Amino acid sequence: MTEPDWQLRPLAIEDCDELGRVHMAVWRDAYAGLMPADYLAGLSDERCADNWRRIAARPADEPGGTLVVVGPDGQLAGFGSAGPSRDEDAPTEWELYAVNLAAPARGTGVADRLLDELLGARDATLWVVDGNARARAFYSRRGFALEGGRDVHPATGTPEVRMIRRA
Repeated sequence: MTEPDWQLRPLAIEDCDELGRVHMAVWRDAYAGLMPADYLAGLSDERCADNWRRIAARPADEPGGTLVVVGPDGQLAGFGSAGPSRDEDAPTEWELYAVNLAAPARGTGVADRLLDELLGARDATLWVVDGNARARAFYSRRGFALEGGRDVHPATGTPEVRMIRRA
């Protein structure tokens, strides 16, 4: 399927249960072999959905936001989120928090469109799991480069690196 078959729209409260399932499935797939198996097995679709409900309930005038990806079948196939940087030492004001796509959406071009919608022409940073070669290659292709920042995923100690894009 091609990119026009995929739709982007703002997160709505009615998306949260399905997005919780999709989000955790994407994590279990994308981080297999990169994060501890017991951590991935213990991820909760319900807790994730509760978190999405809190995000969906935020005031509309808050900067940033989340877009969901809707497949040709009408089902959610991922999401992307961006907003003000969360880093104390942020080299840019804007951060790409996540681009998470289920396998059927990968390679369709929808990730490029999602990134464009979330960032526009802004400078931005993002954090990516150091060993996530597919994600790092995508972000590099989209103009991001390693910035030098290093951290660890709080729950697992998995190394993360910061990337930056100057628009």
